[in-house]
Amino acid sequence: YVLLISFSRNFNFLLLWSVSLMCFFQNVCFPLHVRLGNHTKRIADYSEKCASENRQALIRVDGPYGNLSFNYRRYGSLVLVSGGIGITPAISIIKDIYEKGEAKQPKKSYHCMKTVHLIWVMPFEADATLFLDQLLIYRELSMHEPSLPLLEVSIYVTREKSVHKNESRPIFYSRPDLQRMMNECTAQAVEASSSSILIFACGPGRYATWCLFY
Repeated sequence: YVLLISFSRNFNFLLLWSVSLMCFFQNVCFPLHVRLGNHTKRIADYSEKCASENRQALIRVDGPYGNLSFNYRRYGSLVLVSGGIGITPAISIIKDIYEKGEAKQPKKSYHCMKTVHLIWVMPFEADATLFLDQLLIYRELSMHEPSLPLLEVSIYVTREKSVHKNESRPIFYSRPDLQRMMNECTAQAVEASSSSILIFACGPGRYATWCLFY
């Protein structure tokens, strides 16, 4: 992700904490995903004001951070645990697996992966709208393309209750039982004859710590 440094009325600088920058390995597209809130609204207002006055908005960029230096294609099962905006690297990995697999080698497997599990935890359901439709497309693709690993998506909303039930959306209104889910992922990996499992976590420290000692 990218941090844009603090807003000041004197120096016209901005602070935007909840911005994610994703690099997709097969192209040079860098989409920005901004989590809406009171502060980001002030940034939008500031940008509009600068545009109306025909002047540039001054923004200082710090980052990006993170380095996915491991080769996740070497593992039979991949478990991605994401909290909030920590979904960013997981989405980049998923797009690399399913878009590259579809576009470049649709009939030939070029990896060891048999299953990919995404566990995404967020406070509010609206946060899922950033990527939910795309994730459902990848999940459907994984069911019909033998060369691609099966994608399972589980989204957990912790601060809202369900207002309507939709069986096609993998959204649960509770905190995840990570112990149970990891046991299920392990059992599925054994059933699929996967010899190794990679667990990748990005988000609140408690999730990363739990995965570390699983």
